Amino acid sequence: MRLLFLSGSSRIGSVNWRLASAAADLALQSFADRIDVVGLDLSELDLPNCEKATGHDWPNDLARLKEAFDGVAGVFMSADEYTGSYSAILKNAIGWMRRSDPEMRTPFAGMQVALCGSATRGVGGLRGLPALRQLLRELGALVIPQHLELGTSESAFDGEGRLLPKLQRQLLDGCLGKLCALTPRPLV
Repeated sequence: MRLLFLSGSSRIGSVNWRLASAAADLALQSFADRIDVVGLDLSELDLPNCEKATGHDWPNDLARLKEAFDGVAGVFMSADEYTGSYSAILKNAIGWMRRSDPEMRTPFAGMQVALCGSATRGVGGLRGLPALRQLLRELGALVIPQHLELGTSESAFDGEGRLLPKLQRQLLDGCLGKLCALTPRPLV
């Protein structure tokens, strides 16, 4: 079963970018016999504002974005909170996928999505998760939510970038464990 690990953050090195990477490593360590991992960092893609685009002039990185979703049974998404919502980079990526599909669909239809939010201060991802969860459900995703209180990013990860054991256990008992235990969705 192929799983996509995606950060919804627009900042490279953000706590959510690090969380998606650490979750992918944890999933490989814990479920290597049943999963393959695909990673995607949206901030590495050159996707101009889809709202301003005209016609069918697709950006080159749209193919890379769509390829990341090919054949995956589920997605682990770690998302920041941006003034009570999700990041513009994530909204734009979803917009490009919808726009490029003749029926305005996205790969999220029928897909399991483990949605995890975190931040280094305040309530962080907690305020943005409801909006993102609603968007993903509108796109047909089956959402498994989880919120992690990470404290400072320095206190959540060890020197090699791995999540501390307490947080690993929370993920394995929560959304990551549920996602990796799923039966792959049938290919259409």
